[in-house]
Amino acid sequence: MVSWGLIARKQEMTSVWVDGKYVPVTVLLVPQQEVVQWKTEDNDWYNAVVLWAEKKELKKEKWRKVSYSFMTEFRDLAFSDTWTPSVEQLQDIASVRISGVSKWKWFQWWMKRHNFAWGPASHGSKFHRALWSTGNRKPRRTIKWQKMAWRMWWDRVTLKSVPVVDVVKNGNEQLVMVKWSIPWSYNSFVTLSIV
Repeated sequence: MVSWGLIARKQEMTSVWVDGKYVPVTVLLVPQQEVVQWKTEDNDWYNAVVLWAEKKELKKEKWRKVSYSFMTEFRDLAFSDTWTPSVEQLQDIASVRISGVSKWKWFQWWMKRHNFAWGPASHGSKFHRALWSTGNRKPRRTIKWQKMAWRMWWDRVTLKSVPVVDVVKNGNEQLVMVKWSIPWSYNSFVTLSIV
C-alpha cells in the first residue's frame, strides 16, 4: 500500500559531501501540484489519489481555462480527504521508490541494444557489425525472442529503495537529492512514492 506520493522533475547530477564521503546525487525539482480527484471503490472500483503538476492558466476564449503539464495517480493510498503532497514529509525518510519512463534511444542495431561483440576487423571480413546466424537448420525459422534490432527503451522503469540524501528549499524551489543516477531524460517527470 502506498503511503505517500509526489511528482518531481529530473534535473542535473552533482556530488555532495555526506558523512565525509563524496556521494553522487541526482537533483529532482518538485513543481507546484495539487490533488484534483479522490477515486473510491464505490465510483471507480479502486482507491486512488489523482495529482496534477504545473498548473497553467489558459486564455479565456478557450473552453479549457486551466491546463496541467503532468498527471498521475497513486493507487491504494491511505484514504484521507486532508492529505496533501509536501516535501516536508521526506525529512525523516531514508529511501523512496521512483517511477518514470526511460529515455528514448530510437531504433538501434543489435550491438548497441544487446551489447554484442564486434566481428573480425581485417583480412577482408565483411561482418564487422553483422548479426551472424538468426536461426537453425531446424525448426527452419527464427526462434521466438531472438535478440535482434529494435527500438531501445521508452519503457516504464521503477527503482526501489533509492536513498534520499537531502531535501533543500531554495526560495520558491523545492529540491530533492537522491543517491546515484536515475534512468530518465533531463527535465522529464518522475513520481516518488513510499510503500
